[in-house]
Amino acid sequence: MSIILELITSYTFSQVPYITYDALDAYAEDVLRDAMPEALNSLCPVDAERFVEFYLGLDVLFKCLSYDRQILGMTAFNAGYVQVLDELTGVSEPMFVEAGTVIIEPSLTLKRNIQRRRFTYLHEGSHWLLHRKAFSADNPYGDVGKYENQYLAAKEGRIDYSRCQKERDDSERMERQADFLASAILMPRPALRMAYRDFFKFYGEKPREIIRGVDGLDDCFAAQLPEYIGKIFNVSKRAALIRLEKLGAIVDKQKRGFSP
Repeated sequence: MSIILELITSYTFSQVPYITYDALDAYAEDVLRDAMPEALNSLCPVDAERFVEFYLGLDVLFKCLSYDRQILGMTAFNAGYVQVLDELTGVSEPMFVEAGTVIIEPSLTLKRNIQRRRFTYLHEGSHWLLHRKAFSADNPYGDVGKYENQYLAAKEGRIDYSRCQKERDDSERMERQADFLASAILMPRPALRMAYRDFFKFYGEKPREIIRGVDGLDDCFAAQLPEYIGKIFNVSKRAALIRLEKLGAIVDKQKRGFSP
């Protein structure tokens, strides 16, 4: 495996990080500075595959993980068996994987799913960056811990780490952390600020918060900016919107937020 930057933070008893979103953003920038520094100041998509496979040193396989294709990705933190579906018969069968293996739903190889594939790559890579301690053999929880399987973690196929929801347990906390870090790597703050300023420059305005529900211009900006950001960084409009909301660039009422 590659040598990657360690996350310096405190952990719960179950070895899940205690970390703020701002600290995750800073960690994303540190990791990119180490892995591909050009991404921090370039208005172009991060090479998700190169980051996961060459910087993190993870092996990526494309195997069907669920009949309804709701499980888009899975990360193996230790060697073990995982159930996959046979491509021809659809029958579930065990497959041995080594530690550091990422399994991704094959339908994400289709051109129309490229944005979801990129996010899934980085989501699973973020699990590897953040949560190896939680799934390690020496986790204090051991065999009686809250995780049903200490070897593998799965990601369901949706982006749902919205501002208003709170984590009910460590499993949800890990998913939200992986979602946020994936977005922070795909849309790093320095490059995102550049794109934000360019957007306002095009309209002859100074960069500022976009406040929905105040006037027609801001509502128009709130609809257009995520699409603009999505095209630059090759992410979905929804992923771009959530990222901008998390940073306070688009808000529903006046409050301190994004610093362009």
